[in-house]
Amino acid sequence: MIDKGKNNLNRTKIYLIGSFLPFRDKIISALPGYSFSDPRTHPQSCVQKLVAADMSEAENCPAALAVFPRGKRKGVMSFAELGASAAHQNHILVVDETGEDDTLLEHIASKSFGNIESVIEYLRTEPFLSSHTQNEILKKYPPTAEDKPIPVKNIYFCGTIDDKMLQTIDKARKMRPDKNMIVKSDPVNEFHNINDYDLIVVNFPGEIDWDRHACFMMGAAYSHDLPVLLREDKDWRYPPLQALVRRHTPTLEGVLEYVTEVDDMHINREAVNMYYFFERELKRRNTK
Repeated sequence: MIDKGKNNLNRTKIYLIGSFLPFRDKIISALPGYSFSDPRTHPQSCVQKLVAADMSEAENCPAALAVFPRGKRKGVMSFAELGASAAHQNHILVVDETGEDDTLLEHIASKSFGNIESVIEYLRTEPFLSSHTQNEILKKYPPTAEDKPIPVKNIYFCGTIDDKMLQTIDKARKMRPDKNMIVKSDPVNEFHNINDYDLIVVNFPGEIDWDRHACFMMGAAYSHDLPVLLREDKDWRYPPLQALVRRHTPTLEGVLEYVTEVDDMHINREAVNMYYFFERELKRRNTK
């Protein structure tokens, strides 16, 4: 058993990221000298409470241990929580038993492992775990009563970039040549450039699985108070993702409206746009 007075490691809380599978019990019981944050203890009756608790721990725990078990799809919110943890430059350990290469996970991980046993043995050596910075991260839209413009100039598109989305982006560029429409290409560099963006647009079509790198960017955006517009038309939507976004639309037409007509993210102006969108939709539906 680890001596709790030996070093600062044992007072470093480790947030356990991953789907609700038994791996957490195995890790916690094998490492009694460590302090773990277990999301299974967070409220489950309400998505807002759940996400607020999960993301707070992802941000504030100096270390995170993410586990992707063999034979299971990588968790959707696992990537969002990793995005928040990485945005805060926390110490991230990744156990990936899937055998799938992922350059983003490799980049953000302080150390990677192929199975749970390996990370347990590593932690038994009492490595020093701490976040890489204690500085406050940049907030794009911090809470304030001050009424000053928050311009929307640089818009980053990620998720599924299919022909329909490319056509929508092309239309937006023609309608608003003064705005910079950036299409995903390199998730590592785009994560490091996140402070250059004023809005992130995420596309999750109903017939395609959630793009995990887009979920990561949503989590990082959450930590930076960077607004996200989510386009998702699945019948059953993943509720925690809805809690990470500023606005949601099921259509590409909605995406086009938003990115071409919203020029200021301050609620005093953005809300005016939204009320106009609501009225426009009601008229459109009632004239069919």
